[in-house]
Amino acid sequence: MFGYIGYKILELIVILTPYPVTYLIAEFGARLWFLTGNKVDIIKNNISNVLGIDFNSAKTREIALRIFINWGKNIADFLKHPVITREKLKKRIEVRGLENLDNALKKGKGVVIFTAHIGNFEWGACKLATEGYNIWGVSDYRKNNLTRNFFESRRLSKGLKTLYINKILNVFRILKNNEIIAIPSDFDPTGHAAKPFKFFSKSAYFPTGAVHVALKSGAQLLPSFIWRKDKYNHLLTIGSPIKLELKGEKEILINKNMTKILNVMEKYISGHISEWEMFHNIWE
Repeated sequence: MFGYIGYKILELIVILTPYPVTYLIAEFGARLWFLTGNKVDIIKNNISNVLGIDFNSAKTREIALRIFINWGKNIADFLKHPVITREKLKKRIEVRGLENLDNALKKGKGVVIFTAHIGNFEWGACKLATEGYNIWGVSDYRKNNLTRNFFESRRLSKGLKTLYINKILNVFRILKNNEIIAIPSDFDPTGHAAKPFKFFSKSAYFPTGAVHVALKSGAQLLPSFIWRKDKYNHLLTIGSPIKLELKGEKEILINKNMTKILNVMEKYISGHISEWEMFHNIWE
């Protein structure tokens, strides 16, 4: 209940303030959070592993602070949903590679999008929903009904439907209807479905769900990522389908295909490290 009340208070503040003021408040809150030290070492470790720079360097600290600030702004964007119309959201996000999604849907077996916690990934999925695509976002299941409904209703206001990880088998029905499922693939919220893979030359743990689902359903597997192109606007990119290995033993197939999607994620994470909001330790 406390979490829900907190979100409602923040939402009220965000709704009542114009965007420049909202972002100032978001940045102030992010800086305070950074000063507490909570999650800071995890973020610095991520940066150090990705860029190969010293954990204690000034550059590492600078990037870490920028990640906190960008995350604060993304939260503010999400909380503004009640006052941002679908048309306004459309204008705030440029899309590149939409033809890749359209061509994949022509196959008739649905599309699995794999993404990472880069930029405002919630808005990335919402953008596609506002353009008329039937899309579901995989989300952690919040036990508090009010908090869960709070997030679900804000997404649904832009057309994005939510598929909870405790009901993931519904994904095959969704794909059979030639719809889209978006799966963040850089972190396992369940804590028990990840496997170790080489990531930036080190061992890190990743969920294999996107690959499993694509192989079993025959759906096209596409990468999609979003980041800020300026203070208030975003760029969403949709890549070409991954050419999946289809023959061989199951575990070997999973490993080969996971290597392919991790290579893609390495490219986008290293290129947009200041927006990789990964507040969990994925490294061995």
